[in-house]
Amino acid sequence: MGGLALAAQLVSFLGIPKLIDGSLSLLRAHRPYSESDHVLTHAYNLFAGGTAIEDIADLQHSEPIRRILGAERIPDPTTSGDFLRRFDREAIGGLDRAIDEGHKRAWAKSKGRKKQAVGVVDLDSHVHHVYGNQKEGADFTYKGGFGYHPLVISLAETNECLRLVNRSGNVSSADGTADHLRELAPLLKGRFKRVLVRGDSAFAQQAIFEVCDESKMHFAMVSSKQRNFEELANAIPEGRWRPFRANTAPPTPAGRRRKRGKNQRRNRARARGKRDLKLEKQWVAEIEYTPARSSRAYRLVVRRQRIEEFHQGELFDLWRYRFVLTSLPRSTTTEEVVRQTYRRCDQEKVIEQLQNGVAAMKLPTGTLLANHAYLVCARLAQNMKAWLAMLALPAETLRWEWKRFRRAFVYVAARVVISGRRRILKIAGSHRFADDLALGICRLQT
Repeated sequence: MGGLALAAQLVSFLGIPKLIDGSLSLLRAHRPYSESDHVLTHAYNLFAGGTAIEDIADLQHSEPIRRILGAERIPDPTTSGDFLRRFDREAIGGLDRAIDEGHKRAWAKSKGRKKQAVGVVDLDSHVHHVYGNQKEGADFTYKGGFGYHPLVISLAETNECLRLVNRSGNVSSADGTADHLRELAPLLKGRFKRVLVRGDSAFAQQAIFEVCDESKMHFAMVSSKQRNFEELANAIPEGRWRPFRANTAPPTPAGRRRKRGKNQRRNRARARGKRDLKLEKQWVAEIEYTPARSSRAYRLVVRRQRIEEFHQGELFDLWRYRFVLTSLPRSTTTEEVVRQTYRRCDQEKVIEQLQNGVAAMKLPTGTLLANHAYLVCARLAQNMKAWLAMLALPAETLRWEWKRFRRAFVYVAARVVISGRRRILKIAGSHRFADDLALGICRLQT
């Protein structure tokens, strides 16, 4: 795991240990470990591919890894689990704020002090079912199982996690989201000239709209169909509907087109008389709409879809409506509002990588707050990958999955030599990304 040197150099480059130690006070004595030692042990474990607290033992018993991290010893897995159980809500908030400061430093190092044009924040939640019966805070979820319901707030451009919040299984998807957005607003407004908040219909709530308005952030939310929405859509004059294409990529030249194969699914469904739906065409239009309990009117964008329905040998036309509620200015066209809103589906990949790439959703301890603290450590591990792509590695690695990233920049054969009070890392030259790894470490030393 010679690539852990890259993570260790990043942590030192951004001053993460001092940020954590300045925000946490959970230990009476710092012999031999400080708060940052424990937090970073969890982060390094997840960064290197560990899927349980017990996997910290692989780091603890490795002399080369201790040399790479510059540590005489690494906390035992049982000690690391006990540390998580020390967290209360105030301490979790302190650790989140320390990582927020890490965001500021990483952004300043990569993009300078000048504000970027647009920052897009995605909101979503993930249902995690547990198999035991003694997990504190677990409850019955809307999917019928028993578990937790973590909230995920991420930055679309870089896949950085802004918040990972553990919650009881029976809470709604948007529970507490408005408070977290209010806390994140200064961080986001300090970095971006314009901030757009996106979410599905579960997040189309007045409390979130109010926070966005107060903080001068825009929002674009898929809205569930209200009682009067279809009536309002039917009242839109026909002349105001404009054709809509979801795919804006330029068409392939005729000479390069590849012949499309037969749709076997559709043929099989029709042969068996099953219901088969095909989107034929769609249009968009918009009207002003004032939600209940709101004093402000927003743009309600309506997407009308004509769907060809084949069922039991007969062909029908089916009409559907989809709705987006947004505070984006009129300079953003109706078509672009729809495209921007539905690009949030990319966050499903972020959640999948949090679950399977960095093992954030394992939630290994027995209490709600300890699992919340574990999620915040996983948030740091996830962001370390993004920060490395921004600061030290080729830009394309920003979109890589964890499996590919680890094989390229973590699972690297190396020797660690201590000579003249210096640690020298000798990377195997046969590794495909050895030059990129060495260059990345050098960039973080300057």
